[in-house]
Formats: sequence, structure tokens, C-alpha cells
Amino acid sequence: MINRRDFLKRSFATMGVAGGLATNFASFNAFAADTSDYKALVCVFLGGGMDGHDVLIPYDQSTNLDYENIRERLLSRLDNSPEGYASRRRENLLPLDGEFEGRQFAFPQEMRALQELYNQGDMAVVGNVGPLIEPLIRAQFLSGARRVPPRLGSHNDASSIWMASAPEGARAGWGGRFGDIMVAANANPNATFTSVSAAGRSIFLTGEDVQAFEVDSAGALGVTHLNSTDVLGSNVFASHYDAILRDAGQTAEGLSLYGKDMSQIMGRAIDANSLLNAQLAGSGDPTTIFPTTALGSQFNVIARMIARRQGLGVGRQIFFVKAGGFDTHRNQGDDLPGRQLDVANSMRAFYDAMVELNLADQVTTFTASDFGRTLSVSGSGTDHGWGNHHMVVGGAVNGGQIYGDVPPPAFDHDYDMGRGRLIPKISVDQYAGTLGRWFGLSDGELLDALPAYGNFDVTALEGLLS
Repeated sequence: MINRRDFLKRSFATMGVAGGLATNFASFNAFAADTSDYKALVCVFLGGGMDGHDVLIPYDQSTNLDYENIRERLLSRLDNSPEGYASRRRENLLPLDGEFEGRQFAFPQEMRALQELYNQGDMAVVGNVGPLIEPLIRAQFLSGARRVPPRLGSHNDASSIWMASAPEGARAGWGGRFGDIMVAANANPNATFTSVSAAGRSIFLTGEDVQAFEVDSAGALGVTHLNSTDVLGSNVFASHYDAILRDAGQTAEGLSLYGKDMSQIMGRAIDANSLLNAQLAGSGDPTTIFPTTALGSQFNVIARMIARRQGLGVGRQIFFVKAGGFDTHRNQGDDLPGRQLDVANSMRAFYDAMVELNLADQVTTFTASDFGRTLSVSGSGTDHGWGNHHMVVGGAVNGGQIYGDVPPPAFDHDYDMGRGRLIPKISVDQYAGTLGRWFGLSDGELLDALPAYGNFDVTALEGLLS
């Protein structure tokens, strides 16, 4: 039997006016937000499976030679790319300061904006991250001695497992569960703005109580059509419809309990929609110039919202942005460098905007992706993998370092499931837990939010954030 909470959540999910009107169904008796202690997490999802082997590239002579020998066909295609992108040959790479277990690494030229942040200490790399149920090495994987997440080769399932610890059809993501816990840090009624997506609906921000508030990349809310003629026929009728939505729960004696709940929540959502529109219409935008790409625009609207954090009454927020096109089975040499350039420049612009707002220490941005890719080359591209290398950016990051593990460019080691598909050494739960502790969650709350958190060493990424 469906309960009231499920009824309300499903109703909003199927209504044509969903999106920006999605709101939280928890109590709205939250205490006033302490915006002086503001913190935000920003998830940058790289859809399709980013090739981490083409991000964190071996730079010391010995392992770089091993890398070039394995990826020679792809490197040769990069050398001859009609787009003119710089190749991954060692002399053209951007070295990262320092060493990791005696080895050196570099970024490709397109990621100069992030290499600069790494070398100045405001960015770190977390090596070989991915979904796990329990620690795992190659022998255990091959023998079936340990549990393994299901259907990892499917984009939809792998994305859902990364964001929600379960395949497609999962009910809630860990970003949403973080929002459930932190919603009380946001002022009544603006708990609505706890979780915000600039990339449409995502399981990542879906909680048991909190739903993502959707905004579009141009800065307007995703739901502005309640006041347009497209849906309701006239602006005059729209105003009457607005009043009905707001007042039905108060005035209709015969309205069911479900109907009253829906009308009251709809009224609060409309108020939140109006509040954000009014805030964004005022002054206060950062002057930082963002790339005029879809990803740059998503980051831009989030920066604008963060600049209005006091007007919105929020103390904790979780954001979601997404860039696609990383499923590089073919033409990786032509396609991937441009996508790396967009990600690097967009993340750097967002970081610069946070510096401008004096919030660099209070906003942490991190990447995620369906999976990594094979070290081996297939034709002009690479195939689906598992573990991946990820980036964390912000003033609270103890950067200029690589955390976790970076296996050698080789096959048949303890973290190779075949063809250079990395078996993760750092679980998503460890990665998320480190972010969550910085965000303000206790170990007990993290155990509730992350199903496999207790199966791993929770101090594995200690020192990443302060």
C-alpha cells in the first residue's frame, strides 16, 4: 500500500509542473541557517565513462615508456588528429609537482587550468575510485570469493550504482541522503534549496525526504511555465490557478488529506520558485567569466545561487552538474581532449568565482563518472572499465597530492580485472564519506547514508580535506 510520503513524491515526479517545484517532504520546522558557516558540495558527473588513464598520465621516464607502448595506436592517432589537439607524448604533457610512491604524473595540455590549481595546492587527485561492496583484488574477483556490484558494464546501472549504491531503479542517492541529514541547517521554508541540480533529474540528489530543486543552465528556474501561456492558456488564468494551488488546502473542506498535503507543498514550492527568481534578478553575480558551454553555464548558475546564499537562507547545499560525451569507443583522440578542456576551464572558472566570493574554503567540487575505461586500446578508442581517477577542487583541499592508489600502466596486477580495467582500491563509500565528514556528517550518519561504508577503512583518504 502506498503511504502519503510515497504518494506525494510520485505525484510530483509525474506532474508536468515538476522540476523546480520539487521540494522536500520533511518537516519545515528547521532552525535558521548559520550562513557564516556555509558549506557546499558540487558533484561534476562526467557521463559516459571518463578515461582516467588519459587524465593522470605517467610522466617519469620508465612508466611513461610503458604507457606509450600500450597506448601507441591511440597516441599515434592523437599525433595526427585533424582537430590539431596536442598529443600525449611526454614532451607535451603538463607535469604535476611532487612524486607519488616514487613516480611522477602529468595532465594533458587541455587541463592546464586544473594543473595550475594542483600545483598551487587547491586541487588533489584521488586514484582508482569506484563502486565496491567490500575490498577486492584480482584473485578474489576471478575466484568469486568476494561480492561485486552487479551490471557494472551498463551505463545506466553503473551510473546509478556510483550515485546510489544500487543499479537502475534505486530509490535514493548518497547526495540526497546527505541532504536528508543536513536539511535542518537551512532556514524555513528554504530547505527546498538544500539539493540543487543544474542538469535535470538525477538519482544522486534524490533522498528519502529531500528532492532536488532543478534550475536551468541559463539562470532561470526549470519551472517558469506556471506563469506562461504555454500550459494554462493565459496569464490571467495562471494567476487564478496559482491561487487555487496555494489556498486549496486551507479552504476546501472536502479536500482529502492527500490533496491538502499536495496543495500546501505546492504553495511552498511556488513561494520558493518566486524567491529564487527574485534573488537571481538582483545584483550580486560574480564577475568571473565562465565558458559558454553547457557545463560552464551550469557552473555559472550555481555560482549565482551561492552568491545569494544569505537571501536564500541556506547553510548547507549539495549541487549537481553534468557533462556528457565521455563514452569514447571511437575517435577518442579527436573527441576527448576538447571535453577535457571544457571540464578543466569550467571547474577552474567556478573555483575562481568562489575565490571572488571569499568562499573557496567553503565549497568543494569533485568529479564522478559511470566508470573508467580500459588501458588497452580498441580501434580508435577505449572500452568500458571500472575504477577511475577523480579530481577534488577547493580551498579546503590539501592539494598538490595524489590520494588513494594509482596502479602501474601494466596488465595482470592485483587491481587489473583484464585489459587494464581497474578494480577499484578506494570505494565510492570511502570517497563520499571523506566528503561527507568535511560537510559536517558524523560517522553514524555516514553509516546510514552509505550502505557499504562500514566495510572499509574510513581513514584511507585522511588529510584530503581540512
